[in-house]
Amino acid sequence: MSNNNNERYIFALDMDGTLLDDNKQISSQTKQFLSSLEKDGHVVILASGRPFRALKVFYDDIGLHSPLICYNGAYCTHPYDKNFEETHFTFPKEIIKEIYKEVKPYVKNVMCETNDNIWLEKEDEELAKFFWHGNLKVTYGDIFQTLSDDPWTMLMQGKDKKYDDKILEATHKHKGFEVRFWYNSEYSEIYYLKTSKAKCLEQIAKYYNIPHKNIVAIGDADNDIEMVSLSGYGIAMKNANDSLKKVAKYISEYDNNHDGVIHAIKHVLNLE
Repeated sequence: MSNNNNERYIFALDMDGTLLDDNKQISSQTKQFLSSLEKDGHVVILASGRPFRALKVFYDDIGLHSPLICYNGAYCTHPYDKNFEETHFTFPKEIIKEIYKEVKPYVKNVMCETNDNIWLEKEDEELAKFFWHGNLKVTYGDIFQTLSDDPWTMLMQGKDKKYDDKILEATHKHKGFEVRFWYNSEYSEIYYLKTSKAKCLEQIAKYYNIPHKNIVAIGDADNDIEMVSLSGYGIAMKNANDSLKKVAKYISEYDNNHDGVIHAIKHVLNLE
């Protein structure tokens, strides 16, 4: 594959609903295409709310050698380049416990995690699909009692959308904290306002000396808004929510089940 304008790009790709199809797989065509992009000198970034251990499985399967953006920007690292400055944000467990104590009447389940440990109120098959990779220690029970380390995430499964304001209120009592409600889902997550996929992308672009106009970001949901807005070429998937489509410069003609990422990138590179 050759690039018609011979410029170097960063391609930042969300995972769920973007690079992954509805069965949480990446097609062989897409894997080959992304590998060829890297061989041509481009920087291919997996940017997700997933933890490092989950992203690394897909990263290795594609055969990438680039930075990874994990936990929606709370952790940015390069597995093969020690000169790349790693960023890492955790939540003070005391604050997480305060939030948990307030939201407990309004949620069915709560999960906190680090790269090696998971704390869960109770078992949850849906969360297990997203986050349980590798040899992890899982502790069940009341988070207020069991949480022993500063976690990297706090995810909540709400009882009813009518309680969203209660969750927001409990979170906003703590400066710099925000909550993101997952699109068409009963799940939400706590995050730092100072962290985002976009901030990590800025760091990566500076490291590789790639201009802003050559940052291409592709996503499908609210946690992609910052990076799609930042990018020189921000793309929303065909299956993306309306909030993201409003800020995107281009909407892919194909969805995540039909190699939409390939077609979107080919559009940018004038390959189709």
